[in-house]
Parts: sequence; C-alpha cells; structure tokens
Amino acid sequence: MRSHSPCGYARGRLSRVTDAPDILIVDDDEDTRAVLRDLLELNGFNVRTTANARGALESARAAPPALMLVDYLMPDADGAWVVRELRAAGLGRVPVLLTTGSNDGREQAERLGVRSMEKPFDVSRLLEVVRSLVRS
Repeated sequence: MRSHSPCGYARGRLSRVTDAPDILIVDDDEDTRAVLRDLLELNGFNVRTTANARGALESARAAPPALMLVDYLMPDADGAWVVRELRAAGLGRVPVLLTTGSNDGREQAERLGVRSMEKPFDVSRLLEVVRSLVRS
C-alpha cells in the first residue's frame, strides 16, 4: 500500500539522514506500522519496519537499531520471543519497547526487564519514551 501521508511522499524524495537514530518497528498491522513510521520520521528518526518477529531478528542482526518497537501479539511469535532471541543473538543491549493492549503483554515486559506501552498510544507519551530509550 502506498502512503498518501506527507512523510510517505517525502520519503521518496529525501535522502536518509545518517546521523538520526535508527528505529525498527515490528508490527503485523500495516496501518500501525505506517502511522508509527510517519510519526517517528516527522520527529527526526530513521525508521525501518517489518511485519513479523522473524523478519525483526533478521533486520536487527543485519544492522542493530537504536531502539525496537515490538508488538506483543503477532502471528509468528510474540514480542517476548523477540526479546529472548535478541539476547541469544548477542543483541541484548538494543532497547525494546513492547507495545501491547493486554495485561499479559505488560507482565511479560516486566518479567523481561523491558519497557511496555499500551495501545492505543498517547502520542506525546510515546515520543517521550522513545527519546528516553534512544538516549540511554
């Protein structure tokens, strides 16, 4: 699906800003990926996306991001699996923000020692958390 948003339009015309932190969005919902991508790009981040957990691991191994936003519930594996696999691959220093709408997701994030954020997102709070995790 081609984006009709200002970021989608500009994405094809502007070169990538190499100094900006790289964020990897992992969510099986195409609309969520598009909205998060636009929001983060408008706020100065480079963004990559993938629709599944296994693609997230491949992408993170190829080029570790400054932060990963990972949907807790995905068809191929849950967000907790992604965190465990990142750690097993030696990428445990990559901060993860587990996005979830369930109590189970929040509890898993707490057990794994990663941050969680409830869906639907409060945009200001999301940007605040993203910036704090990228800085740390």
